[in-house]
Amino acid sequence: MKGDQEAVYSHCKTFTRIRLKNSLYFDFYSNIIRILFSVRIKAPVYMPQKRQLREEQIIQASISLFAEKGFLGVRMSDIAKNCEISMGTIYSHFAAKEDLLMACATTIVARKMTLFRSIIESGIPVMQRIVTSLISSWLISQHHQDLIEMVHLSLMPSIWKRAKQEHVSKQIMLHESFFELAQPLILEMLSNEFNNYTHLDRTERESLALQFNHGVWGLCVGLNSTAQSGMAAAYSREPEACSYHLFSTNVIHFLQGYGWKEKDPQAFFDRCREKATVILAQDPWFACPETSEQGTVA
Repeated sequence: MKGDQEAVYSHCKTFTRIRLKNSLYFDFYSNIIRILFSVRIKAPVYMPQKRQLREEQIIQASISLFAEKGFLGVRMSDIAKNCEISMGTIYSHFAAKEDLLMACATTIVARKMTLFRSIIESGIPVMQRIVTSLISSWLISQHHQDLIEMVHLSLMPSIWKRAKQEHVSKQIMLHESFFELAQPLILEMLSNEFNNYTHLDRTERESLALQFNHGVWGLCVGLNSTAQSGMAAAYSREPEACSYHLFSTNVIHFLQGYGWKEKDPQAFFDRCREKATVILAQDPWFACPETSEQGTVA
């Protein structure tokens, strides 16, 4: 077991050092990853089935309560009452409410990971997979703001510093797994879809793909947060359409900066949006009434 802990820690520390070596890398998870230099990652804890089922029950109840009342509006006693368990039982699973929020956020991220994996591994052309994934993320953030707020809160130091290290480590590994899943797709895009990088060797293209990977998802998180906060609508003359326009325009400019030459990029985005709406409508976690009607999502 000690060897497994050392291996996991070594992998994450090396991964972090590589990313931080180049100052151009944009990593909005760096605050969380920084803790790995002072606190050793713990190996996964394998629980008895009964305990694991109880923990899953607590997490699901907490997600519902946090979504309904907000993180600040829920007490641990509310969760214990909802689950019909004692306070001692709930604290035997989670050290604090912040620790429970981290577990809830990890569950949500894992579900998003499953969704994005299905898009990335589908047979549609590479640019459609990338743009459909980005738009799916935007649609989820707009129609499931309660869930995405939990994820964003979990990234704040005031939250993850009060969570168990094993829960923090699990979410870090999920995010890293997603970047590793998307990396080959982005490398394929840079190699085959754009003509600007034929002079680069493989190592240079891999470095560029990593920059693109962090940059485009960092941009999406920022745009999603701006739209979710209401700030975009406050400064727009067309508030109903502003969030999608804000999102698509900025991501299109980002892609064009890397060399995307699509003749009608907005029409391309609209087609990918239709595909994303269909995918989300079939997902039990992220389906919503708006995504079942193509073209009606603002």
